[in-house]
Amino acid sequence: MRRPITALLAGLSLLAGGMAGCKGKQESPETAPQAAATAESRQAVLIFAAASTTNAIDEIKVLFQQQSGIDVRVSYAASSTLAQQIVQGADADIFLSADIQWADFVAGRGMEVRRSNLLGNRLVIIVPADSLLKIQSPADLAADSVTHLAVGDPAAVPIGKYAKQALQKLGLWDKLKGKIVAGSDVRHALAFVETGAAEAGIVYVTDAAISKKVKVAYTIAEDLTGSVRYPLVLLKHAQGNDAAESFYRYLRSPEAAKVFEKHDFVVLGDDPHGIP
Repeated sequence: MRRPITALLAGLSLLAGGMAGCKGKQESPETAPQAAATAESRQAVLIFAAASTTNAIDEIKVLFQQQSGIDVRVSYAASSTLAQQIVQGADADIFLSADIQWADFVAGRGMEVRRSNLLGNRLVIIVPADSLLKIQSPADLAADSVTHLAVGDPAAVPIGKYAKQALQKLGLWDKLKGKIVAGSDVRHALAFVETGAAEAGIVYVTDAAISKKVKVAYTIAEDLTGSVRYPLVLLKHAQGNDAAESFYRYLRSPEAAKVFEKHDFVVLGDDPHGIP
């Protein structure tokens, strides 16, 4: 009887081991959390946005998060800085540039999936709110009473490039370039004027609108700057991320348009690349 009992015990042992193995496969204790973490990580969006869009995007992302439950993270800086970070491998899903050339720079490195010219803007000359300066034209910036003129870096930052172009067309650049105080982005240029570090500055009308510490002295004609366009770019990193696709569409929605218009942007809503 010993042999049958031994064989029976051995068989039960094998059966128990097999059942334990089947149970382990069903639970997948190691792989299941990994799959869940991957799915969860894709329910987030990282947008790189021009500094001039800060207030509008902050408001829009809250509305979107409330409706969708999707987390939106934003990095604000000069479009030039953001574009360079993207081509160097930053994990951004969407790029909202204040300049078509920096969007083209990203596209030229194979980072663009889709693009739409979303917004328009205008340039204005600002002075501190309590300033007694009378700026009736850009030529008045050459007066001795203006020793510092705040703009973004004309070599790279879109607001600086637009301002330089306008002043060159007016024949004023050579007279004024020695007065330039170059900010790393348009919000820094605004801050120079707000704090009195510069007697005047050139910023977007949307930036002037958010500050009670400055006032608009003069609006620069669009034919001097060319069309100021903000391309919205869905980036290669967003492929397979439904959350990023959803936020890209939301930024082009009527609800988002109302917020942009409230902040004095011109909403274009066109898509010259032909991909909705």
